[in-house]
Amino acid sequence: MPRAAKIAVHVPPRRNESPSMIRTVVFDFEGTLVDFQWQLGPAQLELRRAFAVQGHAVSGSYAQMWNAAADEAVAAGRLHALRAALGPVYDRWDADALARWSPRPGAAALLARLAARGVAAAMVSNVGRSALVAALERFALQRGLAPVLSRDDVVHLKPHPEGVRAVLAMRGCATGQALFVGDSLADVAAARAAGVRVAIVRGGECDDAAVAAAGPDHFVSALDEVDALLDVAGG
Repeated sequence: MPRAAKIAVHVPPRRNESPSMIRTVVFDFEGTLVDFQWQLGPAQLELRRAFAVQGHAVSGSYAQMWNAAADEAVAAGRLHALRAALGPVYDRWDADALARWSPRPGAAALLARLAARGVAAAMVSNVGRSALVAALERFALQRGLAPVLSRDDVVHLKPHPEGVRAVLAMRGCATGQALFVGDSLADVAAARAAGVRVAIVRGGECDDAAVAAAGPDHFVSALDEVDALLDVAGG
């Protein structure tokens, strides 16, 4: 599949624009713009076995296991080898979810409204490039998002803030002018570590009580509630 488009253009604030106005909304993908379909139980069981075979730690979530192994691989100059060994396992579970994903109601309409308001929309996802690009094209969401960073475009997955920081740098957007919209504990942690406010869409990867304990700035029950957060989040 083609690499998701990236941009590296600094976009200066528009005239009369408040420094606190939301200029960029960064979205998660699965559980946020589409429903959550990754089979976490069996996927993480297979991944733990695969990480163990490679001699890596097997504690934590699928993302935490990857991040710990990636740190070791980068230090040893073996990140490419790590991707070659374990990427296909992640890709299989992505493909499994791809067969069932459906867009959340209002996803495309929200992106269109953001564009009409001059608010940029970007994405940071722990899903791999192949499944992510296929899904964005299937649901006609790709034109409203730039840049799109997949699992294959970063070293560290969320809850690490690498992807969120990279998107803001590409957009030339200050942390105070960004809002992250996700559905999980990893999304809250990544946004918080990047210094960005975060809104959680209910009904995704994690239950409300678990996410509430992490202290997101906002909860929404539907994507059409995100528009109302732009002025609130930036205030």
